[in-house]
Amino acid sequence: MSRSMLTRLLTGASAALLAATGIAVAGPAQAATAQPFLSYRDGWRVERHPRALGDLNGDGRDDVVGFGDAGVWVGYGRADGTFTAPALAVRDFGWNQGWRVDRHPRHVADVDGDGRDDLVGFGDAGVVVSYAQPGGGFTAPQLKLREFGWDQGWRTDQHVRALADLSGNGTADIVGFGHSGVTVAHGRADRIFDGAGKRIDSYGWDRGWRVEKNPRLLADVDGNGTADIVGFGDAGTYVSSFSVLGDTFTQPALEVRDFGWAQGWRVDQHPRAVADANGDGRADLIGFGRAGTYAAYSRAHQAGEPTFFPVSLELADLGSAQGWRVDRHPRGTADVNGDGIADVVGFGNAGTYAAFGDDNVLVGPQLLSPEFGYGAGWTPDRYPRLLGDVNGDGRDDVVGFGFSATYVGLL
Repeated sequence: MSRSMLTRLLTGASAALLAATGIAVAGPAQAATAQPFLSYRDGWRVERHPRALGDLNGDGRDDVVGFGDAGVWVGYGRADGTFTAPALAVRDFGWNQGWRVDRHPRHVADVDGDGRDDLVGFGDAGVVVSYAQPGGGFTAPQLKLREFGWDQGWRTDQHVRALADLSGNGTADIVGFGHSGVTVAHGRADRIFDGAGKRIDSYGWDRGWRVEKNPRLLADVDGNGTADIVGFGDAGTYVSSFSVLGDTFTQPALEVRDFGWAQGWRVDQHPRAVADANGDGRADLIGFGRAGTYAAYSRAHQAGEPTFFPVSLELADLGSAQGWRVDRHPRGTADVNGDGIADVVGFGNAGTYAAFGDDNVLVGPQLLSPEFGYGAGWTPDRYPRLLGDVNGDGRDDVVGFGFSATYVGLL
Protein backbone atom coordinates (compact mmCIF):
# COMPACT_ATOMS: atom_id res chain seq x y z
CA MET A 1 0.00 0.00 0.00
CA SER A 2 1.62 3.23 -1.11
CA ARG A 3 1.60 6.62 0.57
CA SER A 4 1.83 9.72 -1.65
CA MET A 5 0.42 13.09 -2.55
CA LEU A 6 -2.12 15.41 -4.11
CA THR A 7 -3.11 17.54 -7.09
CA ARG A 8 -0.88 19.40 -9.52
CA LEU A 9 -0.58 23.11 -10.23
CA LEU A 10 2.57 22.99 -12.34
CA THR A 11 3.46 25.95 -14.54
CA GLY A 12 4.83 25.34 -18.00
CA ALA A 13 8.35 26.04 -16.73
CA SER A 14 7.94 23.58 -13.87
CA ALA A 15 6.61 20.90 -16.18
CA ALA A 16 9.50 21.43 -18.57
CA LEU A 17 11.99 21.09 -15.72
CA LEU A 18 10.48 17.81 -14.61
CA ALA A 19 10.29 16.48 -18.15
CA ALA A 20 13.97 17.29 -18.63
CA THR A 21 14.86 15.17 -15.62
CA GLY A 22 12.76 12.25 -16.90
CA ILE A 23 10.30 12.46 -14.01
CA ALA A 24 6.66 11.69 -14.78
CA VAL A 25 4.34 14.68 -14.52
CA ALA A 26 0.65 14.29 -13.71
CA GLY A 27 -2.20 16.23 -15.26
CA PRO A 28 -3.95 19.38 -14.07
CA ALA A 29 -5.06 19.72 -10.49
CA GLN A 30 -8.54 18.82 -9.38
CA ALA A 31 -10.23 20.63 -6.53
CA ALA A 32 -10.58 18.54 -3.41
CA THR A 33 -13.91 16.76 -3.00
CA ALA A 34 -15.71 17.32 0.30
CA GLN A 35 -17.86 14.69 2.02
CA PRO A 36 -19.65 15.55 5.29
CA PHE A 37 -18.35 12.91 7.71
CA LEU A 38 -15.54 12.11 10.19
CA SER A 39 -15.01 15.85 10.69
CA TYR A 40 -14.33 18.12 13.65
CA ARG A 41 -17.88 19.47 13.53
CA ASP A 42 -19.14 15.88 13.79
CA GLY A 43 -17.29 15.48 17.08
CA TRP A 44 -14.11 13.80 15.86
CA ARG A 45 -11.02 14.81 17.82
CA VAL A 46 -7.33 14.01 17.27
CA GLU A 47 -6.81 13.28 20.96
CA ARG A 48 -9.70 10.77 21.03
CA HIS A 49 -10.34 9.37 17.57
CA PRO A 50 -7.53 7.96 15.37
CA ARG A 51 -8.24 7.88 11.65
CA ALA A 52 -6.41 5.74 9.11
CA LEU A 53 -6.38 4.51 5.52
CA GLY A 54 -6.12 0.91 4.34
CA ASP A 55 -7.41 -1.45 1.67
CA LEU A 56 -10.02 -3.34 3.67
CA ASN A 57 -11.74 -5.19 0.81
CA GLY A 58 -8.76 -5.96 -1.43
CA ASP A 59 -9.90 -3.92 -4.42
CA GLY A 60 -6.68 -1.92 -4.71
CA ARG A 61 -8.21 1.27 -3.35
CA ASP A 62 -7.62 2.69 0.10
CA ASP A 63 -10.61 2.95 2.42
CA VAL A 64 -11.10 5.32 5.33
CA VAL A 65 -11.19 4.03 8.91
CA GLY A 66 -12.27 6.04 11.92
CA PHE A 67 -11.96 4.81 15.49
CA GLY A 68 -14.84 6.77 16.98
CA ASP A 69 -16.82 6.83 20.21
CA ALA A 70 -19.12 3.91 19.34
CA GLY A 71 -16.52 1.81 17.54
CA VAL A 72 -14.94 1.59 14.10
CA TRP A 73 -16.46 3.44 11.16
CA VAL A 74 -15.50 2.42 7.62
CA GLY A 75 -16.03 4.12 4.26
CA TYR A 76 -14.84 2.31 1.13
CA GLY A 77 -12.80 4.04 -1.57
CA ARG A 78 -14.39 4.39 -5.01
CA ALA A 79 -12.93 4.85 -8.49
CA ASP A 80 -14.14 8.45 -8.63
CA GLY A 81 -12.02 9.34 -5.61
CA THR A 82 -14.81 9.50 -3.06
CA PHE A 83 -15.74 7.23 -0.17
CA THR A 84 -18.97 5.45 0.54
CA ALA A 85 -20.71 6.95 3.55
CA PRO A 86 -18.97 5.46 6.62
CA ALA A 87 -20.92 2.81 8.50
CA LEU A 88 -20.32 1.44 11.98
CA ALA A 89 -18.45 -1.77 11.10
CA VAL A 90 -17.22 -2.95 14.52
CA ARG A 91 -18.61 -2.03 17.93
CA ASP A 92 -15.19 -2.11 19.55
CA PHE A 93 -11.83 -0.30 19.49
CA GLY A 94 -13.68 2.93 20.35
CA TRP A 95 -13.80 5.46 23.16
CA ASN A 96 -16.97 3.98 24.63
CA GLN A 97 -15.24 0.60 24.92
CA GLY A 98 -12.36 2.13 26.88
CA TRP A 99 -9.80 2.61 24.12
CA ARG A 100 -7.58 5.65 24.60
CA VAL A 101 -5.04 7.30 22.30
CA ASP A 102 -2.46 7.61 25.07
CA ARG A 103 -2.75 3.93 26.03
CA HIS A 104 -3.94 1.86 23.10
CA PRO A 105 -2.37 2.17 19.62
CA ARG A 106 -4.61 1.00 16.80
CA HIS A 107 -3.44 -0.03 13.33
CA VAL A 108 -4.74 -1.19 9.96
CA ALA A 109 -2.67 -4.01 8.40
CA ASP A 110 -3.02 -7.40 6.71
CA VAL A 111 -2.03 -9.85 9.46
CA ASP A 112 -3.40 -13.01 7.79
CA GLY A 113 -2.09 -12.49 4.24
CA ASP A 114 -5.43 -12.54 2.42
CA GLY A 115 -4.90 -9.20 0.70
CA ARG A 116 -7.30 -7.33 2.96
CA ASP A 117 -6.19 -5.05 5.79
CA ASP A 118 -7.42 -5.98 9.26
CA LEU A 119 -8.00 -3.95 12.42
CA VAL A 120 -5.29 -4.44 15.05
CA GLY A 121 -5.46 -2.88 18.50
CA PHE A 122 -3.04 -3.00 21.41
CA GLY A 123 -5.48 -3.04 24.31
CA ASP A 124 -5.19 -3.52 28.04
CA ALA A 125 -5.14 -7.34 27.88
CA GLY A 126 -3.02 -7.63 24.72
CA VAL A 127 -3.45 -7.71 20.95
CA VAL A 128 -7.04 -7.57 19.70
CA VAL A 129 -7.79 -8.26 16.01
CA SER A 130 -10.88 -7.95 13.85
CA TYR A 131 -10.26 -9.61 10.48
CA ALA A 132 -11.58 -8.14 7.23
CA GLN A 133 -14.00 -10.46 5.46
CA PRO A 134 -14.53 -11.12 1.73
CA GLY A 135 -17.11 -8.72 0.37
CA GLY A 136 -16.80 -6.34 3.31
CA GLY A 137 -17.39 -6.55 7.03
CA PHE A 138 -15.23 -7.89 9.84
CA THR A 139 -15.05 -10.76 12.26
CA ALA A 140 -15.89 -10.08 15.88
CA PRO A 141 -12.87 -8.70 17.76
CA GLN A 142 -10.71 -11.43 19.30
CA LEU A 143 -7.94 -11.28 21.88
CA LYS A 144 -5.25 -13.00 19.81
CA LEU A 145 -2.18 -12.50 21.98
CA ARG A 146 -1.67 -11.72 25.66
CA GLU A 147 1.35 -9.56 24.94
CA PHE A 148 2.16 -5.99 23.86
CA GLY A 149 -0.70 -4.63 26.01
CA TRP A 150 -1.05 -2.28 28.96
CA ASP A 151 -1.38 -5.17 31.41
CA GLN A 152 1.99 -6.50 30.23
CA GLY A 153 3.65 -3.16 30.93
CA TRP A 154 3.66 -1.62 27.46
CA ARG A 155 3.35 2.17 27.43
CA THR A 156 2.99 4.51 24.46
CA ASP A 157 5.41 7.03 25.93
CA GLN A 158 8.11 4.36 26.34
CA HIS A 159 7.53 1.52 23.89
CA VAL A 160 7.03 1.67 20.13
CA ARG A 161 4.73 -0.92 18.56
CA ALA A 162 4.55 -1.38 14.80
CA LEU A 163 3.43 -3.78 12.06
CA ALA A 164 5.65 -4.83 9.15
CA ASP A 165 6.35 -7.87 6.99
CA LEU A 166 9.56 -9.29 8.43
CA SER A 167 9.46 -12.65 6.68
CA GLY A 168 8.53 -11.45 3.19
CA ASN A 169 5.45 -13.67 2.97
CA GLY A 170 2.90 -10.89 2.53
CA THR A 171 1.69 -11.07 6.12
CA ALA A 172 2.28 -8.25 8.61
CA ASP A 173 4.08 -9.13 11.82
CA ILE A 174 4.01 -7.35 15.17
CA VAL A 175 7.23 -5.66 16.23
CA GLY A 176 7.50 -4.14 19.69
CA PHE A 177 10.38 -2.06 21.00
CA GLY A 178 10.02 -2.83 24.69
CA HIS A 179 12.00 -2.32 27.86
CA SER A 180 14.66 -4.96 27.26
CA GLY A 181 14.75 -5.15 23.47
CA VAL A 182 12.70 -6.00 20.39
CA THR A 183 9.85 -8.51 20.63
CA VAL A 184 8.27 -10.08 17.53
CA ALA A 185 5.08 -12.06 16.89
CA HIS A 186 4.55 -13.30 13.34
CA GLY A 187 1.16 -13.07 11.68
CA ARG A 188 -0.01 -16.24 9.92
CA ALA A 189 -2.61 -17.25 7.36
CA ASP A 190 -4.38 -19.42 9.95
CA ARG A 191 -4.93 -16.30 12.05
CA ILE A 192 -2.79 -17.54 14.91
CA PHE A 193 0.18 -15.40 15.87
CA ASP A 194 3.43 -17.16 16.56
CA GLY A 195 4.19 -16.78 20.23
CA ALA A 196 5.81 -13.45 20.97
CA GLY A 197 9.51 -13.66 21.68
CA LYS A 198 12.44 -11.30 22.05
CA ARG A 199 14.65 -11.22 18.97
CA ILE A 200 17.37 -8.75 19.96
CA ASP A 201 18.57 -7.12 23.19
CA SER A 202 18.75 -3.61 21.82
CA TYR A 203 16.68 -0.60 20.72
CA GLY A 204 14.78 -0.77 24.03
CA TRP A 205 14.29 1.45 27.06
CA ASP A 206 16.99 -0.33 29.07
CA ARG A 207 19.55 0.48 26.38
CA GLY A 208 18.73 4.19 26.47
CA TRP A 209 16.31 4.41 23.55
CA ARG A 210 13.55 6.95 24.17
CA VAL A 211 10.37 7.75 22.24
CA GLU A 212 11.01 11.48 22.62
CA LYS A 213 14.61 11.18 21.34
CA ASN A 214 15.11 8.13 19.16
CA PRO A 215 12.65 7.24 16.37
CA ARG A 216 12.67 3.59 15.34
CA LEU A 217 11.28 2.57 11.97
CA LEU A 218 10.92 -0.60 9.89
CA ALA A 219 11.86 -0.73 6.20
CA ASP A 220 13.72 -2.93 3.73
CA VAL A 221 17.12 -1.23 3.45
CA ASP A 222 18.98 -4.15 1.88
CA GLY A 223 16.43 -5.05 -0.80
CA ASN A 224 15.85 -8.67 0.21
CA GLY A 225 12.09 -8.28 0.64
CA THR A 226 12.03 -8.24 4.44
CA ALA A 227 11.71 -5.28 6.79
CA ASP A 228 14.75 -4.23 8.81
CA ILE A 229 15.14 -2.01 11.87
CA VAL A 230 16.32 1.55 11.33
CA GLY A 231 16.98 3.35 14.60
CA PHE A 232 17.95 6.99 14.95
CA GLY A 233 20.06 6.78 18.07
CA ASP A 234 22.26 9.18 19.99
CA ALA A 235 25.38 8.59 17.87
CA GLY A 236 23.61 8.35 14.52
CA THR A 237 21.62 5.85 12.45
CA TYR A 238 21.72 2.17 13.38
CA VAL A 239 20.50 -0.73 11.23
CA SER A 240 19.65 -4.32 12.12
CA SER A 241 18.73 -6.57 9.21
CA PHE A 242 16.17 -9.32 9.68
CA SER A 243 17.20 -12.89 8.92
CA VAL A 244 14.31 -15.14 7.91
CA LEU A 245 16.44 -18.25 8.34
CA GLY A 246 17.36 -17.43 11.92
CA ASP A 247 14.15 -15.52 12.70
CA THR A 248 16.19 -12.79 14.32
CA PHE A 249 17.86 -9.44 13.72
CA THR A 250 21.54 -8.76 13.26
CA GLN A 251 23.23 -6.77 16.00
CA PRO A 252 22.90 -2.99 15.60
CA ALA A 253 25.45 -1.45 13.25
CA LEU A 254 26.13 2.29 13.27
CA GLU A 255 25.74 2.77 9.52
CA VAL A 256 25.51 6.56 9.31
CA ARG A 257 27.00 9.03 11.77
CA ASP A 258 24.19 11.46 11.14
CA PHE A 259 20.45 11.95 11.75
CA GLY A 260 21.08 11.29 15.47
CA TRP A 261 20.82 13.22 18.72
CA ALA A 262 24.56 13.95 18.81
CA GLN A 263 24.31 15.63 15.40
CA GLY A 264 21.54 17.93 16.62
CA TRP A 265 18.49 16.08 15.32
CA ARG A 266 15.42 16.47 17.52
CA VAL A 267 12.02 14.75 17.34
CA ASP A 268 10.17 18.02 17.95
CA GLN A 269 12.07 19.78 15.16
CA HIS A 270 13.35 17.31 12.56
CA PRO A 271 11.12 14.57 11.09
CA ARG A 272 12.90 11.55 9.65
CA ALA A 273 11.60 8.93 7.24
CA VAL A 274 12.79 5.76 5.49
CA ALA A 275 11.58 5.09 1.93
CA ASP A 276 12.89 4.08 -1.50
CA ALA A 277 13.54 7.50 -3.05
CA ASN A 278 15.57 6.33 -6.07
CA GLY A 279 13.71 3.21 -7.20
CA ASP A 280 16.43 0.63 -6.58
CA GLY A 281 14.28 -1.49 -4.26
CA ARG A 282 16.15 -0.44 -1.12
CA ALA A 283 14.86 2.07 1.42
CA ASP A 284 16.80 5.31 1.86
CA LEU A 285 17.12 7.73 4.78
CA ILE A 286 15.33 11.07 4.51
CA GLY A 287 15.69 13.79 7.13
CA PHE A 288 14.13 17.22 7.37
CA GLY A 289 16.86 19.13 9.16
CA ARG A 290 17.63 22.74 9.91
CA ALA A 291 19.13 23.64 6.52
CA GLY A 292 16.67 21.62 4.47
CA THR A 293 16.05 18.06 3.29
CA TYR A 294 18.88 15.54 3.63
CA ALA A 295 19.20 12.04 2.19
CA ALA A 296 21.47 9.04 2.55
CA TYR A 297 20.79 6.61 -0.29
CA SER A 298 21.16 2.89 0.33
CA ARG A 299 23.59 0.96 -1.82
CA ALA A 300 24.30 -2.58 -2.96
CA HIS A 301 27.07 -3.79 -0.71
CA GLN A 302 28.98 -6.77 0.56
CA ALA A 303 29.46 -7.69 4.20
CA GLY A 304 31.61 -5.10 5.93
CA GLU A 305 30.87 -2.39 3.37
CA PRO A 306 28.76 0.71 4.09
CA THR A 307 25.01 0.26 3.68
CA PHE A 308 24.47 3.89 2.63
CA PHE A 309 26.16 6.51 0.51
CA PRO A 310 27.27 9.65 2.40
CA VAL A 311 24.57 12.04 3.59
CA SER A 312 23.84 14.93 1.22
CA LEU A 313 21.75 18.08 1.43
CA GLU A 314 19.23 17.38 -1.33
CA LEU A 315 17.03 20.45 -0.99
CA ALA A 316 17.60 23.76 0.73
CA ASP A 317 13.91 23.67 1.58
CA LEU A 318 11.34 21.98 3.84
CA GLY A 319 13.66 22.56 6.81
CA SER A 320 13.37 24.60 9.98
CA ALA A 321 15.55 27.39 8.53
CA GLN A 322 12.92 27.83 5.81
CA GLY A 323 10.16 28.17 8.41
CA TRP A 324 8.86 24.60 8.51
CA ARG A 325 7.69 23.50 11.95
CA VAL A 326 6.68 20.07 13.29
CA ASP A 327 3.59 21.49 15.02
CA ARG A 328 2.43 23.21 11.82
CA HIS A 329 3.79 21.43 8.76
CA PRO A 330 3.61 17.62 8.47
CA ARG A 331 6.25 16.14 6.17
CA GLY A 332 6.83 12.64 4.91
CA THR A 333 7.31 10.48 1.83
CA ALA A 334 4.86 9.04 -0.70
CA ASP A 335 4.65 8.13 -4.39
CA VAL A 336 3.17 11.28 -5.91
CA ASN A 337 3.37 10.51 -9.60
CA GLY A 338 2.92 6.74 -9.67
CA ASP A 339 6.43 5.88 -10.87
CA GLY A 340 7.09 3.52 -7.98
CA ILE A 341 9.58 5.91 -6.36
CA ALA A 342 8.92 7.69 -3.08
CA ASP A 343 8.63 11.46 -3.27
CA VAL A 344 8.92 13.97 -0.43
CA VAL A 345 5.64 15.58 0.59
CA GLY A 346 5.13 18.61 2.81
CA PHE A 347 2.04 20.45 3.97
CA GLY A 348 3.31 24.02 4.14
CA ASN A 349 1.77 27.41 4.78
CA ALA A 350 0.59 27.89 1.19
CA GLY A 351 -0.59 24.35 0.50
CA THR A 352 0.77 20.94 -0.45
CA TYR A 353 4.30 20.60 -1.82
CA ALA A 354 6.25 17.68 -3.28
CA ALA A 355 9.84 17.04 -4.31
CA PHE A 356 10.11 14.18 -6.78
CA GLY A 357 12.40 11.22 -6.24
CA ASP A 358 14.65 10.13 -9.09
CA ASP A 359 18.08 8.55 -9.57
CA ASN A 360 19.74 9.61 -6.29
CA VAL A 361 18.32 13.12 -6.48
CA LEU A 362 15.23 14.99 -5.28
CA VAL A 363 13.76 17.53 -7.70
CA GLY A 364 11.64 20.42 -6.44
CA PRO A 365 9.81 21.17 -4.32
CA GLN A 366 6.74 22.14 -6.32
CA LEU A 367 3.44 23.51 -5.06
CA LEU A 368 0.96 20.81 -6.02
CA SER A 369 -2.14 22.38 -4.55
CA PRO A 370 -3.12 25.47 -2.54
CA GLU A 371 -5.20 23.19 -0.31
CA PHE A 372 -4.45 21.42 2.99
CA GLY A 373 -1.95 24.06 4.15
CA TYR A 374 -1.46 25.83 7.47
CA GLY A 375 -2.42 29.17 5.94
CA ALA A 376 -5.85 27.75 5.08
CA GLY A 377 -6.44 26.71 8.69
CA TRP A 378 -5.17 23.13 8.58
CA THR A 379 -3.47 22.43 11.90
CA PRO A 380 -2.18 18.98 12.97
CA ASP A 381 -3.80 19.20 16.40
CA ARG A 382 -7.29 19.41 14.86
CA TYR A 383 -7.24 18.38 11.23
CA PRO A 384 -5.14 15.31 10.35
CA ARG A 385 -4.06 14.65 6.78
CA LEU A 386 -3.26 11.22 5.38
CA LEU A 387 -1.84 9.95 2.09
CA GLY A 388 -3.18 6.95 0.20
CA ASP A 389 -4.48 5.80 -3.17
CA VAL A 390 -8.22 6.35 -2.85
CA ASN A 391 -9.18 5.82 -6.50
CA GLY A 392 -6.76 3.01 -7.36
CA ASP A 393 -4.81 4.80 -10.10
CA GLY A 394 -1.41 4.03 -8.60
CA ARG A 395 -0.86 7.55 -7.30
CA ASP A 396 -1.47 8.44 -3.71
CA ASP A 397 -3.98 11.13 -2.85
CA VAL A 398 -4.48 13.47 0.09
CA VAL A 399 -7.25 12.74 2.56
CA GLY A 400 -7.83 15.58 4.99
CA PHE A 401 -10.22 15.53 7.92
CA GLY A 402 -11.35 19.13 8.15
CA PHE A 403 -13.75 21.19 10.23
CA SER A 404 -16.95 20.27 8.40
CA ALA A 405 -16.00 17.45 6.02
CA THR A 406 -13.50 14.88 4.87
CA TYR A 407 -11.68 16.16 1.79
CA VAL A 408 -9.97 14.11 -0.92
CA GLY A 409 -7.46 15.73 -3.26
CA LEU A 410 -6.72 13.53 -6.27
CA LEU A 411 -3.55 13.52 -8.31
